[in-house]
Amino acid sequence: MFNHVGLLGRLAQEPEIRYTQSGVPVASFDLAVQVPSKDKNTPPDYIPITCWDKQAEFAGRYLTKGRQIVVEGRLSTRKYTGSDGKTHKVVEVNASRLYFADSGQGGTGDYDGSSQV
Repeated sequence: MFNHVGLLGRLAQEPEIRYTQSGVPVASFDLAVQVPSKDKNTPPDYIPITCWDKQAEFAGRYLTKGRQIVVEGRLSTRKYTGSDGKTHKVVEVNASRLYFADSGQGGTGDYDGSSQV
């Protein structure tokens, strides 16, 4: 089986950082990815991205709204029961690597969690 996603886009908002009960950081944000189209007014797709542990810390420290990045990861689905009692399904990308794709300020290069920032 093969589950690999690569996306180029801009952060639609600041990453939201939270922590699991065991203290593991989790970052989430939407990535605005332009849809290939002849019509220049076609709105982008907003893809939910989740980063864990060192990638989450990196996202919280260096990523800002509007920053252009490349995300590599895998597509993931999960279900949960909401407060309304209904079952909800979430499809998101679990990021394994983050790369800067612009010349914004605040760090350069990429981060895959294998070294300290």
